[in-house]
Amino acid sequence: MSLNTTQLLNKLSSATDIKAFISEYEQEFRSITWQEVLNDIIREKAISSTDVAKRSGQGEYVYKVIRGERKPSRDVCIAMSIGMALTLDETQLLLRVFKWAILDPRDKRDSIIMYSLKEKHTIDQTNDLLYDMEQQTL
Repeated sequence: MSLNTTQLLNKLSSATDIKAFISEYEQEFRSITWQEVLNDIIREKAISSTDVAKRSGQGEYVYKVIRGERKPSRDVCIAMSIGMALTLDETQLLLRVFKWAILDPRDKRDSIIMYSLKEKHTIDQTNDLLYDMEQQTL
């Protein structure tokens, strides 16, 4: 049985025993790591780790993230998304698997970043826009 997130949340809301819930829906829990998701995206986008490092403006640190040696900050995760030319949905997924807050259009800075993702801006263009709008750059 495969449940969508809303269905699973409804089951959890009506659960009276968390151990029984976990046992019954064990197959519904994700077992993929953030390193696997990141490497899948890199493979799917056919982009090299060197290009991700360069285009994200994060340099050598990206290699440590890709190898799973470091968990990136939210801003580094966003910068990597820009470097990989991810869509907003793909960026939101990456933020979720890294356990960071997704981009929120009610936040001015996040809205600017979301706009940059939509427009396929580079990291430099995104940072220029953030700076011009008096927001912290990536």
